Amino acid sequence: MDFRIGQGYDVHQLFPGRPLIIGGVTIPYERGLLGHSDADVLLHAITDALFGAAALGDIGRHFSDTDAAFKGADSRVLLRECVARVKAAGFAIQNVDSTVIAQAPKLAPHIEG
Repeated sequence: MDFRIGQGYDVHQLFPGRPLIIGGVTIPYERGLLGHSDADVLLHAITDALFGAAALGDIGRHFSDTDAAFKGADSRVLLRECVARVKAAGFAIQNVDSTVIAQAPKLAPHIEG
């Protein structure tokens, strides 16, 4: 069995007037993350980790922030496409663990569990 681990990382600036979307969940907050897509840092980091584990490059190689097709893109859609590409390359995803580091807002009320 070929066992691989990927590590992803993403960071975006908080900006007034943008929705704050983390893990596909819209979090009520006065600022959101600035980015070409929906700027979902959690899903971007997971997507990047999956591509990396499969040696398929990084998220920017597949979903460029200079490509108008991904302007405002829903990161859940990008993650689903990533999973399809990873599976097409012959890999199975067994586990994902992730951490969000943020001073505010509190995320615990938005985590299902």
